[in-house]
Amino acid sequence: MTTPCLYSIVRYAPYAESEEFANIGVVMCAPKENFFNFQITKRNDSRVRGFFHDDGIFPVAKDTIQRELQFAKSQASQIIGHQQLAQFFRYFTSKKESIFQFSSTRVVLSANPNEELENIYNRYVNHSDYTKERREDVLAREIKRSIDRIDGLKNAFKPESIDGFYAKFTMPLVAKKQNLIQCAIKPLAFTQSEPGKMMEHSDTWVMRITRAAEENLLATEDILFTLEVPDSPSAGQRKVIDTIKRTMDAKKINHTSADNLRDTIDFAKKILIHS
Repeated sequence: MTTPCLYSIVRYAPYAESEEFANIGVVMCAPKENFFNFQITKRNDSRVRGFFHDDGIFPVAKDTIQRELQFAKSQASQIIGHQQLAQFFRYFTSKKESIFQFSSTRVVLSANPNEELENIYNRYVNHSDYTKERREDVLAREIKRSIDRIDGLKNAFKPESIDGFYAKFTMPLVAKKQNLIQCAIKPLAFTQSEPGKMMEHSDTWVMRITRAAEENLLATEDILFTLEVPDSPSAGQRKVIDTIKRTMDAKKINHTSADNLRDTIDFAKKILIHS
C-alpha cells in the first residue's frame, strides 16, 4: 500500500544576488508512517565546489546543514500525530535567510519511503538519469558560470561550430578574436562502464581536434579537455584513463581533471594576456 511522502530538495545557494544554487540533498517525511529522513552529499563534493568556484566554504557549511537536518530528524521522532508531523516538515523547509534553501514541498506516493528518498536523491542530486551528453552539458554550464565571474571574461566563452572540410563539430566554450579561436574548453564525461566505450569517446574528440588543427581551424595548444572519470574506477577503467591521457599528451592537447577548476580558470585567462 502506498503512502503520501512529502519531500523537499536541499539547495546550496551561497550567492543570494545571483540566485544560483546547487542541489545537495533531499529531506522527506511520510506523516502516516511517522517517517522523517534525509540524504545529503559528501562534504568534499567537487561538483558543488566547482559549481561555485569555491575551495573552502562548502565543506564547513555542509557540516552545519547536516547537524540541522539531524536535529530536525530527532525532533520529528518525538512528534505524535500525522498532521503535526506534516506541519513540522513544512515549517522546517519553509523559506529562510540562509545559504541553504529548500524547494517548495512536493508530494509523491510510495510504498517504501526510504527507497523513494534514495530514488529522488539520485534523480536530483546524483543526476543518475543523465546521458553522457547531458552530463557534459551540465559540466560546461558549471565551467561557464565560474569563468563569467572573472573580470574580463564575462560572456567571452560561447558555443561555436567548427565547420571545416572534414572537421565538423560544436564546442560549448570557445573564445574568439577577429574570428580566430583563442581558447576552447570541452568537458568529457566518462560515464561509460566499459573501458572500450570510454576509449571510443576520447578518440572521437581527439580526432576532431586533430583534424581541425590540420585544417588550421584551431591550434591544439589552445584546447583544453576537462576529464570527469569514475570515482572508483575498475582496473580496466584506470588503464584506459591512463591511455587516454597519454594519447592527448602525444597530440599536444591540454587536459585536466574536471575537479581542477583552478587549472581550467587559469587556462581561460590566457585570452586576457593576448587580448
